[in-house]
Amino acid sequence: MAAKKAPTVYLSTHTPLGVENLEAKRVIDLDNPPETIPVGEITFKTRTGKYVCSVCGYVYDPEVGDASQGIAPGTPFEDLPDDWHCPRCKRPKSFFNAA
Repeated sequence: MAAKKAPTVYLSTHTPLGVENLEAKRVIDLDNPPETIPVGEITFKTRTGKYVCSVCGYVYDPEVGDASQGIAPGTPFEDLPDDWHCPRCKRPKSFFNAA
């Protein structure tokens, strides 16, 4: 397998960690992949106030805001202007899900 001959970046699908893993160049040992959590064992937590872009995985953190679009720290997602968009992939607010 060609992937075993070179470091492989772990890009888990349908998770906010995919883009972060790519940017951090996190590599995975293909002989010892991360453990998968069975669906029945996934626990749900209370909402954090953060929102995740369903396209690229960018996380909007209200404590940080979005300086690239003039959004001050402390601004809840619900209070973002209607024309605010993901700073990474430019998708509108409707593409975000509560974390």
